[in-house]
Amino acid sequence: MKNYFILIFILTTSLIFGQSELKEKLSLSTTVPISVTIGGNFIVNGTFTASANERVDQFITRMFTIGRAQMVGMVNPDDPKYEEKLAALLSEIEKYPRRDITLKRSTGEVLKLDLEKFRLTGDFKHNPYLKNDDVLIFPKYNEFKDFIRIEGAVNNPNRFQYMEGDKVSDLILLAQGLDPAYENITEMEIYRLNYDGELDTIIRLPLDLNYQLKRGDRVRILGKAPQNIDYTAYIAGEVNQPGVIILPKRGLPLREAFKQVGGLRETADLSRTELIRGANAFRSVFFSEEFEDLMMRRMANIKAEDSLNFLIDNKLRFSRGVAAYDFTKLKSEIIDPDTFIVKDGDYIFVPPKVNLVYVFGQVNNFGYVRYLKGKDVYYYIEQAGGLGETAKNEIYIIKGKSRAWIKVDEQTKSDIEPGDFIWVPKKPIRDFDYYIERIGFVGSIVTGIMTTLILIFKK
Repeated sequence: MKNYFILIFILTTSLIFGQSELKEKLSLSTTVPISVTIGGNFIVNGTFTASANERVDQFITRMFTIGRAQMVGMVNPDDPKYEEKLAALLSEIEKYPRRDITLKRSTGEVLKLDLEKFRLTGDFKHNPYLKNDDVLIFPKYNEFKDFIRIEGAVNNPNRFQYMEGDKVSDLILLAQGLDPAYENITEMEIYRLNYDGELDTIIRLPLDLNYQLKRGDRVRILGKAPQNIDYTAYIAGEVNQPGVIILPKRGLPLREAFKQVGGLRETADLSRTELIRGANAFRSVFFSEEFEDLMMRRMANIKAEDSLNFLIDNKLRFSRGVAAYDFTKLKSEIIDPDTFIVKDGDYIFVPPKVNLVYVFGQVNNFGYVRYLKGKDVYYYIEQAGGLGETAKNEIYIIKGKSRAWIKVDEQTKSDIEPGDFIWVPKKPIRDFDYYIERIGFVGSIVTGIMTTLILIFKK
């Protein structure tokens, strides 16, 4: 029995020491540095230190980060074009090939790696562990020549690096699969150009995942494009349930749109309601404010002094794009034959009724005055404390909704509505120096004319 216990003790001790030794060997194998060489079309070339527990993608990412930092440091920050040069540099160095990378091992083994596929699928056969004396060779890569492209019913239509042996299935994988929103994805088209850039071949055939591709192929996966996207508009203000309204593609008549927000409140002011539709009403992908402004000015024949007014009006068009419509028609029971359609992206604001008129400018107490039907401009000015001493002999009504200006005369002095503004401009101050300057200016003109006449008559 005693010998039995001694034997168990010896075996247990051996096992513990054996495990410790094994752990130490494993630890050493992963911490002892190894040498890996990078060649070809990569940001850095040469032999570098790696570790045996480092995979190719991790090593390449690390070396790329180091190389990029070194190259960025070479750009002079005091250069006036620093930002431009830095952006161009970063864009260029990001274009290294991530497919068709050759891994050569000291044993003679040669592997073809595809890091794009690894990053999409997590398949480690495209991203093995490194070994001592490994050599990674990056292929030449011209994004405008060494490419394949995919469009149509896929999740990420794009251009990708071509790799010898690519099939349609590979290209669909790079495009992150078929788009499930499409229906009847049963066919594909392949476009090929000849050496001179002319369209040489259009191949249309049933979707074949094993179809072999060539460098420069453009593939279109055919399917019925979805139309059931998220069409919405927004109604805010004096409605019972303000918020998003759900639209079909064609939009909704105005009455139907207001039903979705529970209808109007009693306090709603339809006379000042606005529908704001973006300036890009036709949803053009080429639309931009700068481009549109240039197009509007291209054939303009307006005077220089009108340019500023046009600039203001065009800026308002971009920022508001207000649709002209008389919302008071909603109160009518008669069906409007020209029913206004609420479209995707529209914004409708229904303001509350404002039974006030705002008086400002050269009045003694500027501010809001309660609206009384039938009262003219002078009533509201009187309620605002009357005209100030510096008031000009002009008065303007600025309409609350359109902001249109109306100069007050006998016909317009009673054209006041709730929400309007009344502005009294300031009389310009003319001191003694001003009149002396004007007299001098006129005198110089008269003197010039008289001198010219004297010279003419002397002849």
